[in-house]
Amino acid sequence: MKVIVINKKKVGIIVIILGLMITLLGISKQFDDKLKTTILVENNINLLDSYVASNGKITYKLPAGWTTKEKTFSGDEIMYHNDFQSADAIIHGFVEVLNAKEDLKVFLDNSKNISQQQNEIKNYKIDHFVINGKKTYLVQYLINTSSDNWYRAYEYFIDDGKQFYRFSFFTREVNFKETYGAIFESIVETLKVH
Repeated sequence: MKVIVINKKKVGIIVIILGLMITLLGISKQFDDKLKTTILVENNINLLDSYVASNGKITYKLPAGWTTKEKTFSGDEIMYHNDFQSADAIIHGFVEVLNAKEDLKVFLDNSKNISQQQNEIKNYKIDHFVINGKKTYLVQYLINTSSDNWYRAYEYFIDDGKQFYRFSFFTREVNFKETYGAIFESIVETLKVH
């Protein structure tokens, strides 16, 4: 028979460390949310307007004062498309709902290959994480539209199985601020699927 000796001092230290780690995780989440709110306010984004797509099944928000214009496309790939532009015309992009005809990662790989054949692209990077419980890909790159006119792109692709939700943001490289990444992510996090 084995006798197990428990060192109460070591167990106490481990319990304290675990408690501190859990507390720090909770504080960091609150800090992250407050930091995003602060970044929005610093960039004069105080109010968000709500938008509805796909017969009320999808809602999202864009900053008040941004102009928008919905477009329709033939075919059944793009179910919803809404162009937007910031009040100062520095940020522009669109929100789309796409029917999933293939795996999202395969779609992104094919899109990258096609885009590289048609445009000059550099610093292409793709990351994946979870937003609102859904697998999300963030694609970042620089694209040269014409005569050394570079734009920085942030494109979020949210996988919902039968549909993809796409938020694309573009700014001229000379106008880009590091805080824009947090603004874009805050906007994407407003997506709700009902």
